[in-house]
Amino acid sequence: MTSLELASSIRNRVADGLSGNISDQSFSIEQLYDEIDLARADFVNKYSTTFKLNSKYLIQTLDNIILEQKDLASTICSFIPNCDSQVPAIEVPTLLATPDDSAIEFLGLANKQEEFAVYYNTDDIQNHRVRIRTAHKPFAWVDTSMNHNGKNTIYFFNLGKYNPLKYVSLRAMFNHPMDILALDPDALDKEYPAPLHMQMAIIDTLTEKYIRYFRQLNVQPLPNQQNDIVQ
Repeated sequence: MTSLELASSIRNRVADGLSGNISDQSFSIEQLYDEIDLARADFVNKYSTTFKLNSKYLIQTLDNIILEQKDLASTICSFIPNCDSQVPAIEVPTLLATPDDSAIEFLGLANKQEEFAVYYNTDDIQNHRVRIRTAHKPFAWVDTSMNHNGKNTIYFFNLGKYNPLKYVSLRAMFNHPMDILALDPDALDKEYPAPLHMQMAIIDTLTEKYIRYFRQLNVQPLPNQQNDIVQ
């Protein structure tokens, strides 16, 4: 199912469960998009802790992302030999938080022929530069804090023979799958990045949640037609 099909399915089920007693203003498709993403993130966290998560079916691919020169904080640059304050970088939608920092499956050349090491901690940068095998190999560091655009920034180092690199490819899990629309205009028409069993669990969970909330908050209780029997 696409995001729209998931949202429509939930909305129709809730409407049926409430016999059509539903308000468009408080139950929009746009609102459901966010709820679906939140439910997906919750299931990812639960499945990760029980080792039942196959992340391959949560991945979205972004090809030919343009690298741009961006400022790098001096505190980070101190870990990199011959580091300039301006380094190649890309801005991407916020990555999905996972217990083992496994949101990125692939980051490398657009032709998929070379993959770069990806780090989330500054300690890993230091370890990369002192190891003989990796000291001169390309790598990337992910700034997990959101920038002023509400995105994550990924910086690239040791590009060597790939410098100046213009495009990279990224396969990753994102917090909000539809945030990639700016980089992939066809994303809305693609399958929602979750396996079918998770899509069904999202539909069931949100349907039950909304029916319960609307019954508690919006739906007036039916009048009691039974008369007390007087002994």
